[in-house]
Amino acid sequence: MFEKKELEDWLDKISKCLHKPITIYLIGGCAMSFKDHKAATKDIDIVMPSKADFNVINSAIKSAGYNLETDFEDEFYLTALAVYVKGDSRIDLFLQKVGKMLTFTPAMVERATVYYKIRQLTVALASNEDIFLFKSMTPRPGDIKDCELLIQTGLNWKAVFNEIVEQSQDKDKWFFWTFEKICIIENESNISVPIKSKLLKLVKKNWKDRPADFMSDIKDAERHLKKKNDID
Repeated sequence: MFEKKELEDWLDKISKCLHKPITIYLIGGCAMSFKDHKAATKDIDIVMPSKADFNVINSAIKSAGYNLETDFEDEFYLTALAVYVKGDSRIDLFLQKVGKMLTFTPAMVERATVYYKIRQLTVALASNEDIFLFKSMTPRPGDIKDCELLIQTGLNWKAVFNEIVEQSQDKDKWFFWTFEKICIIENESNISVPIKSKLLKLVKKNWKDRPADFMSDIKDAERHLKKKNDID
């Protein structure tokens, strides 16, 4: 597990291995740790907007003593362009697209905030809204709990909804997955998610395009899909 001090020490080590200035974007539990939303994280998730900067940080991570590793059971992490391991710590490095799913868009870059700068390394943290979106892609219980924590910080739901709509323009309709995750969150907590009714409208409007297993593992699925109480 990485605590904040260990994360900062790791970034310090990486900064010493850089040969040019770059900005990295942290998108998962590490970003939440720096924001004091959680005490520690088991891995570091980094997304790079450009191939050139991806190559620079890739070289720096290897120079810092991390070995490239590809043999993982978790299929989500097999979609990272590079996964590095040193001892019991792991770094997942993505280029633009995370988990072959959501893209790290220019709007996400704008919403990110600079955490600190050290030598030639600038560390930016994804917004809580975008961390929520990335964590909503996975079924892991830990990510569901993190989504609940992020909701409690007070998210800009308009930004979340707009990003979902924007990234649903192509064949992949991300509102199906986000709606499922919201149903899970509401089943497991007392949290009510403000954009659920708007997502449900999109789900029903695009019902013929739903994934084959849509809502198949969701408890009380029919209740969540009813118009009453769910659609304004």
